[in-house]
Amino acid sequence: MAWAPKTVGLIGGGGRMGTVFAKLFAASGCTVRSAGPGDDPTYGGLVTACDMVVVTVPIVETLGVIRRIAPRLRADQLLCDFTSIKREPVAAMLESPAWVIGLHPLFGPMPNVAGQNVVVCPERPGPCRAWVEGFLTQHRMNPVEMTPQGHDEAMAFIQGLTHFLNITFARTLQTRQVDLEALLRVCSPVYQVFFAVLSRILSGDARLYGQIQLLNRENVPVLRAFLDNGQALLNTVEARDWDGFYEVFQQAADYLGDFKTVARDESNFLIDQMRTYLERKGRD
Repeated sequence: MAWAPKTVGLIGGGGRMGTVFAKLFAASGCTVRSAGPGDDPTYGGLVTACDMVVVTVPIVETLGVIRRIAPRLRADQLLCDFTSIKREPVAAMLESPAWVIGLHPLFGPMPNVAGQNVVVCPERPGPCRAWVEGFLTQHRMNPVEMTPQGHDEAMAFIQGLTHFLNITFARTLQTRQVDLEALLRVCSPVYQVFFAVLSRILSGDARLYGQIQLLNRENVPVLRAFLDNGQALLNTVEARDWDGFYEVFQQAADYLGDFKTVARDESNFLIDQMRTYLERKGRD
């Protein structure tokens, strides 16, 4: 008989992401239990009662929680986490006797999760992998299998570098004392899209973004490479080295290859949507 959990325990289930997944697990027929540190610092009752235990707490608390519950877990339970860093949490989960699948939902708390990606790290999945992937696809999420190391390396670009770039851009606006309203008045829709993404990131929780930035060990070499490339390009611009600029630009464009065409079509759609939104906003 295929494995399926009757009871799922969410440690930190009262948080925003825990609340989203509590509803999804319940919709899949599971009994859901939730606990926070104020309920039981050891989480002993929840761990004992549940077939599947999910740790969904802030990144800085994850390793401590995993190490606290590891001795209480059994070999017939599944242990998962929702942390946006995978190498250290998965290694800590493997110290327990339980089956282990690391998870990272690549989205923030939202009522509709359809179409969203979830990284799956099946390090010791036992008989549980099929159910976990089926649960994700049932709710129209896309499971993406990766190793913990591969995940952290990818997130250094997807999260680390992207957040770093946007924070630095906003900080530069601030330190140059830019009149933001005047700047936005001369933005075309494509740059309105950029500022919308920038503002979305800077509207987030500084503690969460700080943990993502500071705790992924793969971030620093990527950020150093970014700064090195930025300095080299700045030198080219300062020297008014036309050929040097063209060469750098073309090498970067060649690296993107055919993706440029696909992405250009997608960006055209976003620009059209932004143009429509701005027109309606102007009429209002």
